[in-house]
Amino acid sequence: MTYLTTNPDLNARDEPTTREGALVYAVDGLLAATDPIGIIRDESLWYLGSALEGEDNLELVLTTGRDREIALRVLLRGEALTVGWGGELCEDPVVTTVVAAVPSLGEMVGLVDTELSRELRVSRRRRLFGGASEFHLLRHGCWTDLLRQGAPSSERNLKRAPHRTTLRTA
Repeated sequence: MTYLTTNPDLNARDEPTTREGALVYAVDGLLAATDPIGIIRDESLWYLGSALEGEDNLELVLTTGRDREIALRVLLRGEALTVGWGGELCEDPVVTTVVAAVPSLGEMVGLVDTELSRELRVSRRRRLFGGASEFHLLRHGCWTDLLRQGAPSSERNLKRAPHRTTLRTA
């Protein structure tokens, strides 16, 4: 289950709009199917109105470890959806993988599912949910280093990340 953060400084509102609630419910269902043991789901948080004030302004943070720099982030801002990796609340992700204008709920869930299915390379120490060591994301046929602000991955760092995986466990 994704959880609404209770920090009032991070939420402009207490209740989601209909569209925000539908997206949270749909992503939660997707995570229930792809992450049955609940590793991602138990770490997920959502924030209302943190990116911008107003309607349909939601941030979902699907954390893949204790460090937020490698979280999968979903931002619904008015009519636009941004999906990406890393970054701070109220800001764009460090690595943006897609920006969609006026997507349907099915399209939004499909974009999140694509990110959960994306190939990752991680170090032995990390094994996804351990300490920060190496974390690389495959996009457009190239590896991106998420721990180094989205820079292209070096051969040296890729050698330290021999394990190929995805966030999907189903």
